[in-house]
Amino acid sequence: MRSKRLFLQIFLAALLIIIISVFATTWFGTQMIQSFHYQQMEYDIRDRALLLRPHIQSLLNGESEQLQSFCRETGRAATTRITVIAGDGTVLADSNEQPSEMDNHGKRPEILTALNGAIGSSLRLSKTLDENMLYVALPLHEENTGSGVLRLAVPATALEAVLSSIHLKIFLGAVIISFLSALLSFFFARRISKPLEDMRRGAERLAAGKTDQPIVMRDAHVSTEMTELANSLNNMAEQINNRLKTIIQQRNELEAVFTSMTDGVLAIGPNHHIIRINKTAADFFHINGGAVQGKPFEGVIRNRDLQRFLEQSINREFISEQDLTLIEGGQQMTLRTQAVPLYDGDGLKMGSLVVMNNLTRINRLENIRQDFVANVSHELKTPITAIRGYVETLLDGALDKPGEARNFLEIIHRQGVRLDAIVDDLLTLARIEDQAEKDEIRLQQENICRILEAAIQTCSVHAKQKNIDLDVQCDPALSCPANRPMLEQAIINLLTNAITYSPEVETVSLRAQRQETTKGHNAIRISIQDHGPGIASEHQQRIFERFYRVEKARSREQGGTGLGLAIVKHIIGSHNGTVDVKSRLGQGSTFTLTLPAED
Repeated sequence: MRSKRLFLQIFLAALLIIIISVFATTWFGTQMIQSFHYQQMEYDIRDRALLLRPHIQSLLNGESEQLQSFCRETGRAATTRITVIAGDGTVLADSNEQPSEMDNHGKRPEILTALNGAIGSSLRLSKTLDENMLYVALPLHEENTGSGVLRLAVPATALEAVLSSIHLKIFLGAVIISFLSALLSFFFARRISKPLEDMRRGAERLAAGKTDQPIVMRDAHVSTEMTELANSLNNMAEQINNRLKTIIQQRNELEAVFTSMTDGVLAIGPNHHIIRINKTAADFFHINGGAVQGKPFEGVIRNRDLQRFLEQSINREFISEQDLTLIEGGQQMTLRTQAVPLYDGDGLKMGSLVVMNNLTRINRLENIRQDFVANVSHELKTPITAIRGYVETLLDGALDKPGEARNFLEIIHRQGVRLDAIVDDLLTLARIEDQAEKDEIRLQQENICRILEAAIQTCSVHAKQKNIDLDVQCDPALSCPANRPMLEQAIINLLTNAITYSPEVETVSLRAQRQETTKGHNAIRISIQDHGPGIASEHQQRIFERFYRVEKARSREQGGTGLGLAIVKHIIGSHNGTVDVKSRLGQGSTFTLTLPAED
């Protein structure tokens, strides 16, 4: 929007105010005059009607011609139109027209008011006389309001002519006054704006850093206040400049700290509006922190428990704390909220400061830790319990029975092998984590097809036992940075699971191809598809946890340790890749490894 000069703003504003005031006063005065005259006419007509009502009442039970004759003679003598209307709106008599030729008057506004027992009035154009008339109607019988109405009307033409003459004179006077006011406004606006324009130019120089060019008032007619203001600006310019630099520096430091905090911080005022919110808190609720400042938190934060906590914290003079569970973006989130009273520089309470610590990941890790401890304890205890049981049986006399003793020793051997496999897998996981943490995993360009062929050779015996075909599709030129033994181990684990859980005489498909990611980078995708029982959706996010089993009894019957997929996840993670699964019950599963490739 284009700005205007101060002179024009003062002049136009003053002129506009004067014109509006003059014409508003003129309009109000004319309206009051008009209202007063019409009100006086209405009172006069009402008094006439009250005088005529007893005569009309006495003629109602007589001949209609007498009533009509009375209305005509009286109306002409008083230059007033007199109309008598029955309760159903039928015209009984009229001083100007034949009643039989007139329309039903039951819908006229003044008639409706009179039929309800009050005195009605209306100013409108008469279709019969083709001129503006002022109508006043009152009930014929006060005790029986619906029995009939007496209406009197007088022409408003003469009054309108007088009012028009008054309006014209007032309008001409208003125009002359406005013109004179414009001249005075021009003079005073110019006199006021000129020193202010000089001060503006001086302030612009000060704002530009030219503190050696103070504001000088050259006009001799400048008021004392203007001169003192210019001197104050000159004295304060340098101080403001220095303080502004300090404030900007402190604000930037505080803003950096506030924005960088990993905990969510929310400041709310006593009227529930959001004073400040940092990026972490805004991310919690998927909102734009800058756009919600100054808005009530009820319209931004939808969780009722958190709203109640914020409402209570505003009225408290002590620190309050509560753990809350929210659902944001379809995900459950646990927040530890702590609210402290917020005070201004004068010690007055201005709201509440709420700090929110996201415990979701901590709780999830704690649950995973508890599950891991329970699962590893169970996995280790199962073979140990079996070994101890059969050893005790042998010590109790089964050694004297060679057949049973051999059978028990074979079971002990199998359980020992199972226990050894669990320990080996745990050591493998620990080694991978340790090497990844120390950045000791060396990646070099490897041919993907050769790695797949080596994995297939390892799993071919198991596949032949179940008459399962291994279908491989791979471009011989595919390569990516990889640690060959570790990547081969991950593919073997996935192939082993696919063969184990697929029914006999089926096909396990192994595909490797180059694709472009959503960010435009090249990647190698290796997918293993089986036709097994599938994995329910609620288990798909957890099957990569250590010892997590979808069907514990069936998994142990298959001989797995429960660590194969966890090893796969850590191996692919050490390659800066990802692993995911797509599965539906009864339709098999597809595990996909995505590894970054050179662009």
